[in-house]
Amino acid sequence: MEMVWSNKIDEIFKAGISLHNLGIRNWAFSKEQSFLVLEQLLEAQIAVLGGDVATKSNNVIELNYDNWFCNQLLGEAKSDFVIRSINKAKIYIENYPTAMPNQIYFLFVPSLE
Repeated sequence: MEMVWSNKIDEIFKAGISLHNLGIRNWAFSKEQSFLVLEQLLEAQIAVLGGDVATKSNNVIELNYDNWFCNQLLGEAKSDFVIRSINKAKIYIENYPTAMPNQIYFLFVPSLE
């Protein structure tokens, strides 16, 4: 089943590198782009449920199976979850260990609510 995101999410994500040709309905973002995307998601009040890391080698992007996730806590307000999930994503990206930062890309799984 194909994931259907809102036009708002598609509008934010279209600045990234489309992975549709790989059969993945998502976009990949450089570290710098990722922080801009996260700010836009925060403004739109869209939580980040998690994300994946990809590497680019010989102009090909492949998932490297590193990832993170963030679940909404029981009783946690949506606005608090949005802030916490965005902060968790920022910390993960900022601390991601790599010797070749220009070859690392991040994908986001936004909340659909």
